[in-house]
Amino acid sequence: MTDIHYQDLARFLQKEGTRRAPAWPSVWLLFGEEMLYKKALEKVLAAILGDAPRHTTYEAIDGLNENVRGALERINTFSLLSDRKIVALTDARIFHSRQNLDRLWDQAARAGKAGEMKKAARLFLDFLNIHRLALDDLGGASPETVLKQSGAGDDMEWVPAVLDYCRQRGLDVPSAANPQQELQDAVERGFPAGHHLMITTDLVDKRRTLYKTIRENGLVVDCAVPKGDRKADRTVQDAALDAAVEDVLRDSGKRMDPAVRRVMYDMTGFDLRTVAASVEKLVNFIGDRHAIETADVRHALERTRRDPLYELTEAVSNRNLSQSLFFLQSLLTGGEFDHPLPLLAAITNQMRRLLVAKDFATSTFGRVWHAGCAYPQFQSQVMPAIKAFDDDLLAKIDAWDQALTPVPSSAGKKKRAGKKKSTARSDLFLAGKGRSPYPIYKTLQKAERFTHLELTEAVRQLSEADRQMKRSGLSGQLILEKVIFSICQAEQSAKPSGKAGPHRPSSRR
Repeated sequence: MTDIHYQDLARFLQKEGTRRAPAWPSVWLLFGEEMLYKKALEKVLAAILGDAPRHTTYEAIDGLNENVRGALERINTFSLLSDRKIVALTDARIFHSRQNLDRLWDQAARAGKAGEMKKAARLFLDFLNIHRLALDDLGGASPETVLKQSGAGDDMEWVPAVLDYCRQRGLDVPSAANPQQELQDAVERGFPAGHHLMITTDLVDKRRTLYKTIRENGLVVDCAVPKGDRKADRTVQDAALDAAVEDVLRDSGKRMDPAVRRVMYDMTGFDLRTVAASVEKLVNFIGDRHAIETADVRHALERTRRDPLYELTEAVSNRNLSQSLFFLQSLLTGGEFDHPLPLLAAITNQMRRLLVAKDFATSTFGRVWHAGCAYPQFQSQVMPAIKAFDDDLLAKIDAWDQALTPVPSSAGKKKRAGKKKSTARSDLFLAGKGRSPYPIYKTLQKAERFTHLELTEAVRQLSEADRQMKRSGLSGQLILEKVIFSICQAEQSAKPSGKAGPHRPSSRR
């Protein structure tokens, strides 16, 4: 059939449900955000089953790979009590593969640290299965070493508890059977009339034949929400968050203005479950009042958002001291970074990019650029100049390499090397290979906040901070704060004094 977005699902169900004989797909794949695909599943069940009792028409099966065969047996078994039957393979792991190992480990870690042992165990065992590891392989004195060799993340404090949970309940790594192929063959053969298979999962691999087979023979409902920071991504995120808020407010009869929601989103980040729980907490907090206000949000909620690293580098490159210090503290206390060195490296990389941008802007190639340059003009006039700037730099680097790389001649004497393929570092180039023009445009705009001397001095100070962190006993956070103060100092001194700063920096607007 096809695939649709979760926002279009209600319209599809209504249109199909008004037909005299609805032609419901025999197989449904609902993937993406857990909260969204669970709501989507409920809508599908209500549309297909109507008032029919679910205990005789619907069965949910845990989506472990070893349960795929059992789910297929049930969907092909006729019911004595109804001609309609739905079997759901919930939270399925059939698309887990080496391509998404990092995300699989991160999800297991979050569930483990949150005390969601059942979910953490499923994800952890899937991780072991992909690496062809058994629980017995982790029975030594240091299971962390085995996991680390398999590409596991650094944070393993939750692993012992999950291992104990698995052993106490007799859980084991899934068998080496091929449930993906079994499911694909079954979908191609089809199911009895009136029988429907629902598959819910957080991850899919659209390159797989299984995904394409389900899409051709059934319906795919995309419940994914982009995680990026582009304007288009944020628009989709905000729409999903607003929908979650409205679901709670509709039942409670309360009101929450957009500006108040912005404050809450800045405290929670994009986490639908946390947002829904936060609104429920606020509804109870305000009692008989009808409107949730900003003061209620700040008084009743704690900041749980985990700020991405780019928030810090953006604040520093914008020379915003208050936001830079805020995000530095947030990242160091959020548990993701236990030392400032990775943060120092990220800021250093950003300053180097700005320095390269400033080199272009002050070169003969950069004559077409100016601070007020509009984006269409940038695309048509400045981007070709940037590519020419990169090509010129590449030619110089190649010439330097060939001049400094002698090779032995056949007579034992040295001669200069012939021309060879360039291996110059890509971060020396503004455009690079496959880089989108818009981030380059924003980088050039940020570089306008600095002089060439200021950027050179910032890179020097960051290098000195790196040396101090590695060789001295000084506090790494204090060292980095000092550099941030220096980088942002000129911009701050140019601002009018006496102007009140924000209560809390907002990264969403």
